[in-house]
Amino acid sequence: MDYVTRGVCGQEGCRERRYYLDNGLWFCRRGHLQEGRQVEEDPDDFGTQGQRHRVRKEKEERSRRTYRGRQAATLFLQTHQLILWKQCYALVHDHGFPEQFEALVRDLWALRLQGFSLRINESAEDEDDESEREVFSSQAADTDDSDDLGFKVGQRYLQWPRLLDSVALCYLAALLMRLPVCVSDFYHLIIRQDIPYIRAVRSVPRDMRDKLPPEFIAILDIVHLPKPEQIHSGCLDLVMYYQRRFGIALPPLNSPLLLYRHIKRLAIPIDVYDTVKTLQKLVDFEFEYPSALESNRRRESLKLPEVRLVVLLVISTKLIFPFDDLNRYAVSYREPATQTMDWSKWAEGQKWFENLSLAQDHKLDKETLIQLNDHDVFQMDPDQLDQYMDWYESSWLDSYRGKNPVADLFSTSRPGPQTQPGGETADPSVALQRVLRSVMVALGPAPVNPSEDADHMRPGSWYRRYRWESQLPETARRFYEIAADLAAISLPTLVRAVSVTEWRISKWLEDQRREAYMEKWGVAEMDDDIGAEMDELDEEMYEMRVEEGL
Repeated sequence: MDYVTRGVCGQEGCRERRYYLDNGLWFCRRGHLQEGRQVEEDPDDFGTQGQRHRVRKEKEERSRRTYRGRQAATLFLQTHQLILWKQCYALVHDHGFPEQFEALVRDLWALRLQGFSLRINESAEDEDDESEREVFSSQAADTDDSDDLGFKVGQRYLQWPRLLDSVALCYLAALLMRLPVCVSDFYHLIIRQDIPYIRAVRSVPRDMRDKLPPEFIAILDIVHLPKPEQIHSGCLDLVMYYQRRFGIALPPLNSPLLLYRHIKRLAIPIDVYDTVKTLQKLVDFEFEYPSALESNRRRESLKLPEVRLVVLLVISTKLIFPFDDLNRYAVSYREPATQTMDWSKWAEGQKWFENLSLAQDHKLDKETLIQLNDHDVFQMDPDQLDQYMDWYESSWLDSYRGKNPVADLFSTSRPGPQTQPGGETADPSVALQRVLRSVMVALGPAPVNPSEDADHMRPGSWYRRYRWESQLPETARRFYEIAADLAAISLPTLVRAVSVTEWRISKWLEDQRREAYMEKWGVAEMDDDIGAEMDELDEEMYEMRVEEGL
């Protein structure tokens, strides 16, 4: 018998809710007649439409349930690992990194995961238990890092890996393999979107993304471009972590190849190569990251090996090819300063090289698009605006489409790929060769005078030292800007680092003169340890004066 569920019967205290139809009268399941409810039969059976049977839909399991506790932590690490793998895949298959690079990154990541095992085990499994949530969010980090082996950034410990750490991990693997890559390369890969970083959460499958809690989504959803100094700091923090936790000894930079790359990009003669090596021994610079015991020193920028390399390159260029027009006489033709550079030709070549980001068809590349601001929009033509909107849609809008067939009828993008056959896009390597040829052709001979005449200035004399950015002349400023981009630091930071290193060189010259004078008159020198401490104090005082603008 078929029953229909309705309200409570109520007769004689009956609480029955199920009813059946018998000869046009409704009865509850216990047999009480329901007054006022009758169904008359149609003798002609007119207008019958058949019975409707509604099938109840089974309740689907919530596939978008947000994880908490241990499940959320495990899923976040898996998501971070997926992004790291995509970065390695892009570096190996699109940018010429060796195949062993991916295996090395995997081993380094496996070591990093050891620091999260205790944290995951102490995380809460019950998402409704608030007390265990507190243990998951804060107390686990204190327990894990009490032995000073956690991942430390500044004076605090990070509980979970940042997206910046994945880029730093790739750089660390390249450093271990002695690849001629630098921090500025990874910075340009990020802003060109050649590796997942900006809105990297979009590269994560939707099923994984929906299960992550908001605090983990915020770690992966980066919407601002990182500063080059932030990448340097991330690499330095990761180096300190692996040295302190696992005792990994990192090799020095592949300085010969990196120095050759920088010389080629700056479009200067190769003569500065030997001068850089000589100055390296003079100021006792090592092109490697400091040990963990030296990580608390005050001079942050000069700790970085790439900054040291670029600083010595700038000083060597200023010694051999100064930016002024003074005549300096070399002693013989064997000296590297027997040539003079036409810095005006050099500036023209660099300006032409930098304008190659706009091709003849005015097509904008990703590096230009991501750095546009609201003021640049007023200078863009309609085609460039379309390019910007296409890039914005592909980079920032979510490609996930819900189950709404009507929404597909109203597309937000243009109907088809807009390919415009335009002019040729210049190859950067070929264009750089053209700049090099133009600069080398403009090289002129420097006067040579072997006589010891005091009136003739020698190479290196009247050396100009710029302590602040405002003191840079126009040509020197452009040279410093390109060098700062190669070192992945800001222009004021490079000017300050060069000034401090120049002070070291001048201090060394003073020490040499003093030693010669003391030796001539037979006066004993002070103890070496005391002298080193005094030099360290003098250098810190000089750097403080430079930073304060005194």
